Amino acid sequence: MNGTTALSIAEQNALSVKYEVRGVMVELDMDFAKRQLVRGRAEFVTDQEILFFINTCRSQGLDPRVYGDVYLIKYSKDDPAQMVVGKDAYMRRAYEHPEYLYKQDGITVKRGDQIVQKEGCCVYPGEELLGGWCKVYFERAGKERVTFKEVAFSEYNKGMANWKSKPATMINKVAISQCAREAFPKDFEGLYSEEELVASGAIPVEYTEVTAGKPTQPEDDPPITQEQRQELFKKAKSRFGKKANDTLGRILAEFGLSSTTDMPTSVWVAVMVRTDEWEDEAPHENDETP
Repeated sequence: MNGTTALSIAEQNALSVKYEVRGVMVELDMDFAKRQLVRGRAEFVTDQEILFFINTCRSQGLDPRVYGDVYLIKYSKDDPAQMVVGKDAYMRRAYEHPEYLYKQDGITVKRGDQIVQKEGCCVYPGEELLGGWCKVYFERAGKERVTFKEVAFSEYNKGMANWKSKPATMINKVAISQCAREAFPKDFEGLYSEEELVASGAIPVEYTEVTAGKPTQPEDDPPITQEQRQELFKKAKSRFGKKANDTLGRILAEFGLSSTTDMPTSVWVAVMVRTDEWEDEAPHENDETP
């Protein structure tokens, strides 16, 4: 049975939730979540799975209306739905944590007879990609501490989709997700990135979107102003120099966008954060700013 009659009284009392995320009020209900927040085969998702999803979003302070931050995916009637959290949501939660100090991350490569841990995600000619790594520094009980994670490319690579076209970026994302979860286990408990779930086989490498589209833009999340757009372009130019347009285009693509036209304010905030952390695409010292 797949209707509200299959839910307990307690579950029926929680069919809709209302909570605040970064000063913005989020309202979710079963119908909206099933229509707008599911990727894959929405018709296979049960009421209990939707209920678990919206209440986990509430308890973890996640806003699924921000495209790509968190969503539910299901592609088979027999397999459970999976809650997927984007890397930007991971890092935003880490940045906002009162104990967070900073992070370092990159990839592990084989260079001749040497094994090298390098920052960024650029594999140079003659190097073999071996894995990804991340260190998260935080302060707890008055002492600076660090969590380190290194993951092997061979264990996660499926040789398809982004794992084929952007292998270094993908394995780096896995390392960052695992390191953030270990540094702040209470804040990331049960939250996994898409890269981890694809690699584990929990969700397919390729799937078809069958929802009505991206989440509708709520009234309290208006399009950015011209001033905000100019601020983003100014930041990109300052960070990336002559590579600003190309790099900003890649960042926007991560959010499913081809331009800043009608960009929601919440997405603009996430793009600004991503621009700050895009270390591997930062210009070299001899790059000239146009």
